[in-house]
Amino acid sequence: MDNRFNIKDIVFVLLILMMAGLVGMQMWQQDRQWDVMQEILTELKENGGPSVASTREPVDSAQIQADPTFERVAGLEQKEGFAEGDYFIDSFSTTVKSLTPYVAGDIYASRIGAHVMETLVTVDLNTLEHKPWVAKSWEISDDGLVYTFNMRDDVVFSDGEPMDSSDVVFTYNWVMNPQVAAPRMRSQLDKVESVEALDKYTVRFTFREPYFMSLTVVGLYLEILPEHWVSQFTEDEYNEMPGLMMGSGPYMLDVDPKEWEPATQKITLVRNDNYWGPRPPLDRIIWREILEPTAQLTAFRNRETDRFSVRPSMYRELSNDEQLRKQATLREYDYVSSGYIYVGWNQKKNGQPTAFANKLVRQAMTHLIDRDTICGQVYENLARTTSGPFHPLGWQGDPSIKPWPYDPERAKALLDEAGYKDRDKNGVRESPEGEPLSFEFIYSTGGTESKDIATRIKASMALAGVECRPVAMDWPVMQQKLDDRSFDSIMLGWGGAFESDLFQMFHSDQTQDGGDNYVSYTNPELDKLINAARTTIDRKESQKLWWKVHEQLHEDQPYTFMFNRKAIVYMDNRIKNVEITKLGLNYAWEYYVPKAMHLHTGN
Repeated sequence: MDNRFNIKDIVFVLLILMMAGLVGMQMWQQDRQWDVMQEILTELKENGGPSVASTREPVDSAQIQADPTFERVAGLEQKEGFAEGDYFIDSFSTTVKSLTPYVAGDIYASRIGAHVMETLVTVDLNTLEHKPWVAKSWEISDDGLVYTFNMRDDVVFSDGEPMDSSDVVFTYNWVMNPQVAAPRMRSQLDKVESVEALDKYTVRFTFREPYFMSLTVVGLYLEILPEHWVSQFTEDEYNEMPGLMMGSGPYMLDVDPKEWEPATQKITLVRNDNYWGPRPPLDRIIWREILEPTAQLTAFRNRETDRFSVRPSMYRELSNDEQLRKQATLREYDYVSSGYIYVGWNQKKNGQPTAFANKLVRQAMTHLIDRDTICGQVYENLARTTSGPFHPLGWQGDPSIKPWPYDPERAKALLDEAGYKDRDKNGVRESPEGEPLSFEFIYSTGGTESKDIATRIKASMALAGVECRPVAMDWPVMQQKLDDRSFDSIMLGWGGAFESDLFQMFHSDQTQDGGDNYVSYTNPELDKLINAARTTIDRKESQKLWWKVHEQLHEDQPYTFMFNRKAIVYMDNRIKNVEITKLGLNYAWEYYVPKAMHLHTGN
């Protein structure tokens, strides 16, 4: 046998060695590339760099159907014409100065933040019952002092970092830090004694005393901040930087929050591809800042916006507009958070009792204001007369209590009984001491409706021998009058919520030291009822007490409760799945636009 090692064998061995070397080098290069990639990602994470592309699997339809958290969007993909893409564009009549949670504190930032920030619980838009959100369940101790939330384990912030109980504890501590400019939310949380993370996904709030809004305050109002991200800022930086809004919601700012500045003419949110819930259909939600109503209308006609809020003075003309009829759907609706308009009767001006300290006089004032006619003629029947501070769609008001009617003769009898008569026959009633029943009526500048109402009230009062002197004022001057308690009567409005704590407006403790009981109304019996209602956790029992509060306020008339106004909104017909709920129109992340109606592309 020939065993000699010839030239062909040498070449073969060299080829094998060369291939082994190349494979080894390639493996070394891949290992080095992996190391470099990890170094880059670590550096980005440590320096708060931009988020990386989502690697999260989308939530499938079966999961949506099975999870009660997502019941409002379950089956959305099966609706007629469903498609992803396009934008929803709204408008604001002001420039938004800040978006930073808890620091911003206005309705505009709240509307934007609702799409970005999330909370432990939410509220059913129709039943107004609390429902799970970031917390999948919760327990309340028998004494109403301890609330334990069991959080989901799949929630992540928009940068992909997971959320857990430590973020909730951090948020509470951050808000309660007096160096953070969040006084309004701090006052909401003043009854909380402690917040503890029991484990990674369980957080416990302990209250100092029972409070009927405890679940709402810590579950619904406390927007959860990402500790890993917010902690990079000092308190002063957080207070001063206007765009520090980052959360776990379905949308996020289209720019780095650290770079956002106001007065950019529009605010844009883009889909959060790291969202832990169902993928929202719309690519973007945009708010344009258009200050004048006529300019807003022009933008809507030109399809530069998709939503237009109508003023009552424009309603009659626009309801007959053929272009708008074809392009959009007009929606008129009540909603529980619309608040109410009122006339406040100051019972103690500059420390001295006024004529309005007499309940009979206040009742007479209410009987002298023709609220039904105002609703019909000034507000085009887009408002309803109300009997108290609770909206009829809410759970706290007694539906059996009806507004006092317009009744000048009854008003005259009440004034006679209170001792106010026209003793010198000059057309104006006087007190037994000879003081004329004459008062200044303050209303806000800038609205034709307010001026019209003031004129009507003046005429109605004169028919009963009461001198009313309307005065229009800018808000800063009105605010000073309220703070000083240096006014006679004033027409204003309170914003609403699905449940309201009347302590700040009507409890006697709030008449001094910056409290909101501007009219210096005191009633020890009402104080007792408010205290009892606030500390009753069971909603049915609490409701009974709030009904008694409603009844007492109806009797005492510290305010003439004027009316609740409807919302009047045009929505472009391209926007589908729009629903009227007790809290107003549903959220934009539930909307979609059929493919054939898309006007905007790209995400």
